[in-house]
Amino acid sequence: MQVCGIDEAGRGPVIGPLVVASYSISEDKIQQIESLGVKDSKKLTAKRRNELFSEILELKGEYYFKVLSPAFLNKEMKKYNLNEIELFAFKEAILGLKIPINRVICDSCDVNANRFSDNLKEALGDEFASCEVIASHKAEDKYPIVAAASILAKVKRDELIKKIEEDVGVSFGSGYPSDPKTIKFLEDYYKLNNSFPDYVRTEWKTLTNIKCSVSQKKLF
Repeated sequence: MQVCGIDEAGRGPVIGPLVVASYSISEDKIQQIESLGVKDSKKLTAKRRNELFSEILELKGEYYFKVLSPAFLNKEMKKYNLNEIELFAFKEAILGLKIPINRVICDSCDVNANRFSDNLKEALGDEFASCEVIASHKAEDKYPIVAAASILAKVKRDELIKKIEEDVGVSFGSGYPSDPKTIKFLEDYYKLNNSFPDYVRTEWKTLTNIKCSVSQKKLF
Protein backbone atom coordinates (compact mmCIF):
# COMPACT_ATOMS: atom_id res chain seq x y z
CA MET A 1 0.00 0.00 0.00
CA GLN A 2 1.46 3.33 -1.10
CA VAL A 3 1.07 6.35 1.22
CA CYS A 4 1.73 9.93 0.14
CA GLY A 5 2.41 12.93 2.36
CA ILE A 6 2.12 16.52 1.13
CA ASP A 7 3.10 19.85 2.62
CA GLU A 8 4.18 23.30 1.49
CA ALA A 9 6.83 25.84 2.36
CA GLY A 10 6.57 29.55 1.71
CA ARG A 11 2.88 30.32 1.96
CA GLY A 12 3.38 33.60 3.82
CA PRO A 13 6.52 35.28 2.41
CA VAL A 14 6.42 38.23 0.01
CA ILE A 15 9.64 37.11 -1.68
CA GLY A 16 10.31 33.91 -3.59
CA PRO A 17 8.30 30.86 -4.62
CA LEU A 18 5.81 28.71 -2.79
CA VAL A 19 7.00 25.09 -2.86
CA VAL A 20 4.77 22.05 -2.45
CA ALA A 21 6.43 18.68 -1.92
CA SER A 22 4.86 15.24 -2.16
CA TYR A 23 6.61 12.18 -0.78
CA SER A 24 5.35 8.64 -1.17
CA ILE A 25 6.55 5.37 0.29
CA SER A 26 5.06 1.96 1.01
CA GLU A 27 3.17 1.80 4.29
CA ASP A 28 5.53 -0.82 5.71
CA LYS A 29 8.36 1.75 5.57
CA ILE A 30 6.57 4.47 7.55
CA GLN A 31 8.36 3.27 10.69
CA GLN A 32 11.69 3.96 8.97
CA ILE A 33 10.65 7.57 8.36
CA GLU A 34 9.56 7.96 11.97
CA SER A 35 12.87 6.52 13.21
CA LEU A 36 14.74 9.33 11.45
CA GLY A 37 13.22 11.79 13.92
CA VAL A 38 11.31 13.80 11.33
CA LYS A 39 9.13 16.65 12.55
CA ASP A 40 7.66 19.90 11.30
CA SER A 41 10.48 21.56 9.34
CA LYS A 42 9.95 24.84 11.24
CA LYS A 43 10.97 23.04 14.45
CA LEU A 44 14.33 21.94 13.04
CA THR A 45 17.57 23.79 12.52
CA ALA A 46 18.69 24.37 8.94
CA LYS A 47 21.56 21.92 9.50
CA ARG A 48 19.24 19.18 10.74
CA ARG A 49 16.74 19.81 7.93
CA ASN A 50 19.49 19.32 5.36
CA GLU A 51 20.66 16.13 7.05
CA LEU A 52 17.12 14.75 7.13
CA PHE A 53 16.56 15.76 3.51
CA SER A 54 19.35 13.39 2.46
CA GLU A 55 18.25 10.65 4.85
CA ILE A 56 14.66 10.79 3.59
CA LEU A 57 15.77 10.48 -0.04
CA GLU A 58 17.96 7.50 0.88
CA LEU A 59 14.80 5.56 1.78
CA LYS A 60 14.08 5.42 -1.97
CA GLY A 61 10.55 6.79 -1.79
CA GLU A 62 9.08 8.79 -4.68
CA TYR A 63 9.04 12.57 -4.41
CA TYR A 64 7.96 15.56 -6.47
CA PHE A 65 8.23 19.33 -6.13
CA LYS A 66 5.59 21.72 -7.46
CA VAL A 67 7.17 25.18 -7.48
CA LEU A 68 4.84 28.16 -7.76
CA SER A 69 6.87 31.17 -8.85
CA PRO A 70 6.04 34.71 -7.71
CA ALA A 71 5.01 35.51 -11.31
CA PHE A 72 2.58 32.58 -11.29
CA LEU A 73 1.17 33.58 -7.89
CA ASN A 74 0.80 37.21 -8.95
CA LYS A 75 -1.22 36.14 -11.99
CA GLU A 76 -3.35 33.48 -10.31
CA MET A 77 -4.18 35.58 -7.24
CA LYS A 78 -6.06 37.99 -9.47
CA LYS A 79 -8.52 35.13 -10.05
CA TYR A 80 -8.26 32.73 -7.11
CA ASN A 81 -7.54 32.83 -3.38
CA LEU A 82 -4.44 31.20 -1.94
CA ASN A 83 -6.33 28.13 -0.68
CA GLU A 84 -7.61 27.43 -4.19
CA ILE A 85 -4.14 27.87 -5.65
CA GLU A 86 -2.64 25.49 -3.09
CA LEU A 87 -5.34 22.92 -3.78
CA PHE A 88 -4.27 22.95 -7.43
CA ALA A 89 -0.61 22.64 -6.40
CA PHE A 90 -1.32 19.72 -4.05
CA LYS A 91 -3.15 17.94 -6.87
CA GLU A 92 -0.23 18.53 -9.25
CA ALA A 93 2.24 17.28 -6.64
CA ILE A 94 0.31 14.02 -6.31
CA LEU A 95 -0.06 13.51 -10.05
CA GLY A 96 3.61 14.34 -10.50
CA LEU A 97 4.60 11.18 -8.63
CA LYS A 98 3.17 9.11 -11.52
CA ILE A 99 2.46 6.10 -9.31
CA PRO A 100 -0.72 4.58 -7.85
CA ILE A 101 -1.46 6.03 -4.42
CA ASN A 102 -3.69 4.37 -1.83
CA ARG A 103 -3.70 7.07 0.81
CA VAL A 104 -2.92 10.78 0.70
CA ILE A 105 -2.26 12.72 3.89
CA CYS A 106 -1.75 16.47 3.72
CA ASP A 107 -1.69 19.60 5.80
CA SER A 108 -5.00 21.44 5.42
CA CYS A 109 -4.84 24.94 3.93
CA ASP A 110 -8.54 25.41 4.66
CA VAL A 111 -9.87 26.16 8.17
CA ASN A 112 -12.27 23.30 7.43
CA ALA A 113 -10.01 20.26 7.01
CA ASN A 114 -12.83 17.95 5.89
CA ARG A 115 -13.81 20.39 3.16
CA PHE A 116 -10.21 20.57 1.95
CA SER A 117 -9.87 16.78 1.81
CA ASP A 118 -13.18 16.51 -0.09
CA ASN A 119 -12.12 19.21 -2.54
CA LEU A 120 -8.73 17.59 -3.11
CA LYS A 121 -10.30 14.18 -3.72
CA GLU A 122 -12.72 15.71 -6.20
CA ALA A 123 -9.90 17.53 -7.98
CA LEU A 124 -7.92 14.30 -8.34
CA GLY A 125 -10.77 12.77 -10.34
CA ASP A 126 -11.97 9.24 -11.05
CA GLU A 127 -8.47 7.80 -11.25
CA PHE A 128 -8.19 8.34 -7.48
CA ALA A 129 -11.71 7.15 -6.62
CA SER A 130 -10.39 4.42 -4.33
CA CYS A 131 -7.70 6.61 -2.76
CA GLU A 132 -8.25 7.76 0.82
CA VAL A 133 -7.57 11.49 1.22
CA ILE A 134 -6.91 12.87 4.71
CA ALA A 135 -6.40 16.59 5.34
CA SER A 136 -5.50 17.69 8.85
CA HIS A 137 -4.33 20.84 10.60
CA LYS A 138 -0.77 20.49 11.91
CA ALA A 139 -0.50 17.26 9.93
CA GLU A 140 3.29 17.49 10.03
CA ASP A 141 3.10 17.03 13.82
CA LYS A 142 0.80 14.01 13.54
CA TYR A 143 2.02 12.07 10.52
CA PRO A 144 5.72 11.27 9.83
CA ILE A 145 5.07 11.08 6.07
CA VAL A 146 3.80 14.69 6.10
CA ALA A 147 6.73 15.78 8.25
CA ALA A 148 9.01 14.26 5.60
CA ALA A 149 7.24 16.25 2.88
CA SER A 150 7.50 19.37 5.04
CA ILE A 151 11.27 18.96 5.26
CA LEU A 152 11.64 18.36 1.52
CA ALA A 153 9.58 21.45 0.71
CA LYS A 154 11.44 23.70 3.15
CA VAL A 155 14.93 22.64 2.03
CA LYS A 156 13.97 23.01 -1.63
CA ARG A 157 12.56 26.50 -1.04
CA ASP A 158 15.64 27.55 0.93
CA GLU A 159 17.79 26.45 -2.02
CA LEU A 160 15.69 28.56 -4.40
CA ILE A 161 15.86 31.61 -2.09
CA LYS A 162 19.64 31.24 -1.80
CA LYS A 163 19.86 31.12 -5.60
CA ILE A 164 17.86 34.37 -5.89
CA GLU A 165 20.15 36.09 -3.38
CA GLU A 166 23.24 34.87 -5.25
CA ASP A 167 21.83 36.04 -8.59
CA VAL A 168 20.95 39.55 -7.36
CA GLY A 169 23.93 39.87 -5.04
CA VAL A 170 21.98 41.00 -1.99
CA SER A 171 20.65 39.44 1.19
CA PHE A 172 17.01 40.34 1.85
CA GLY A 173 16.42 38.32 5.00
CA SER A 174 13.76 35.64 5.38
CA GLY A 175 11.37 37.16 2.85
CA TYR A 176 8.57 37.27 5.42
CA PRO A 177 6.57 40.48 6.13
CA SER A 178 7.55 40.21 9.80
CA ASP A 179 11.26 40.50 8.97
CA PRO A 180 12.52 44.13 9.24
CA LYS A 181 15.42 43.31 6.90
CA THR A 182 13.00 42.13 4.22
CA ILE A 183 10.80 45.22 4.57
CA LYS A 184 13.77 47.59 4.43
CA PHE A 185 15.06 45.87 1.30
CA LEU A 186 11.66 46.19 -0.40
CA GLU A 187 11.25 49.83 0.65
CA ASP A 188 14.71 50.75 -0.60
CA TYR A 189 14.15 48.91 -3.88
CA TYR A 190 10.80 50.60 -4.47
CA LYS A 191 12.20 54.06 -3.66
CA LEU A 192 14.94 53.54 -6.23
CA ASN A 193 12.96 51.81 -8.99
CA ASN A 194 9.32 52.72 -8.36
CA SER A 195 8.58 49.02 -8.86
CA PHE A 196 9.40 45.64 -7.33
CA PRO A 197 11.68 42.88 -8.70
CA ASP A 198 10.16 39.86 -10.44
CA TYR A 199 10.89 37.57 -7.50
CA VAL A 200 8.41 39.49 -5.32
CA ARG A 201 4.72 38.64 -4.79
CA THR A 202 3.06 41.89 -5.76
CA GLU A 203 -0.45 40.71 -4.83
CA TRP A 204 0.49 40.57 -1.15
CA LYS A 205 -0.93 43.40 0.97
CA THR A 206 2.56 44.06 2.31
CA LEU A 207 3.59 45.47 -1.07
CA THR A 208 0.58 47.80 -1.18
CA ASN A 209 1.49 49.05 2.28
CA ILE A 210 5.08 49.70 1.19
CA LYS A 211 3.91 51.64 -1.88
CA CYS A 212 1.67 53.81 0.29
CA SER A 213 4.38 54.34 2.91
CA VAL A 214 6.99 55.38 0.34
CA SER A 215 4.54 57.67 -1.46
CA GLN A 216 3.57 59.39 1.79
CA LYS A 217 7.22 59.92 2.76
CA LYS A 218 7.86 61.58 -0.60
CA LEU A 219 5.22 64.19 0.25
CA PHE A 220 7.20 65.43 3.25
